[in-house]
Formats: sequence, C-alpha cells, structure tokens
Amino acid sequence: MYLDSQNKRPDKTKRFMRLLFANERRIYAYICVLVPDRVEADDLFQETLSVMWDKFDTFEEGRDFGAWGIGIAHNLIRNYRRKKARSRLSLEADIESLLEQEARQSIKSLDSRIEALRKCLAHLNPLDRKIIHLRYEEDISVQAIAEKVSSTIKVIYTKLARANDLLLRCIRRTLAEQGG
Repeated sequence: MYLDSQNKRPDKTKRFMRLLFANERRIYAYICVLVPDRVEADDLFQETLSVMWDKFDTFEEGRDFGAWGIGIAHNLIRNYRRKKARSRLSLEADIESLLEQEARQSIKSLDSRIEALRKCLAHLNPLDRKIIHLRYEEDISVQAIAEKVSSTIKVIYTKLARANDLLLRCIRRTLAEQGG
C-alpha cells in the first residue's frame, strides 16, 4: 500500500494511478468497440477517467478495477447514446445490444490473453524476460538493449525471436487448455 510520507495514510493518487495504468487499455478498448467515432470515444474515455477519480473513494479494495471502470464507461455510453438518439445516425437498440455483448466478449478475451502472457513470461529465463521488457515495455531499440546487456545486436535479435516464439506457443497452449 502506498503511504503519504507526511501523514502516513494511503496515497489516493498513487493507488488510483497504479490501478489505472494496469487497466486503462481494457477500459479504452471497451469504449472504442461501442463508440465508432474516435474523437467521441476519446472524450468518453476522458469523462470515464474523471468520474472514476471523483468516485474513487467508493471503490472497494480487492474489486476488479477494470470492471468497475467499464461499468462507469457503460453508463456514460448509455447517456451518450440517449443524447445521440435524436440524431438520424442513432443505432437501433438491438444493434447496440449486440455491440455491447461483443465489447464485453472482446474485453474478456483480451483479459485471458494478457493473463496467459503474464504466466508465460514467468517461464522465460531472466535475461530473455529482461530483453522482452526492455524492447516492448520500455520501447528501447535493439542496439541500446545490446549495449545495456553487453551483447551484440545479432544475439539480441536471435533472443527476441526465440522468446517471441516461446511466448506465442505458450500463450496458444495456455488458451487452448482454458478452452479459449
């Protein structure tokens, strides 16, 4: 738990940001599936984040933060659609329902894939895991990685290819075992 150094209480901002960073893609993807206009989807995402921050004191620790955020986004999207219903471009209720179901299924599938990736990353040796982290999470060039781990560019490319192959096979196997 993060503590505010001045008064030794949980630091709300740090907790919120930690949870948000872990779930923002999931929430944004949900909105994008349901709102085809990118500018409006971005606006709804920002509004969702604002509401989440305003209501963060009501969020119960241990609950699924992403699902909580998606629930807030869902309500904002419903309000958005009500406002848009007066326009000639409004969607029929059954189409909206189908989009909603598809969005939830897509998010569930994405969650399964992310969880499988996390499990599979744990099976890599530490150096390969570090190289994957540097390349894809920190977006560091292969040349900079080679310098950082005292290796050649060719070796890094080989390690990346091998690690990517192992991860892909592991993720497919994990998802198949889960029935997904």
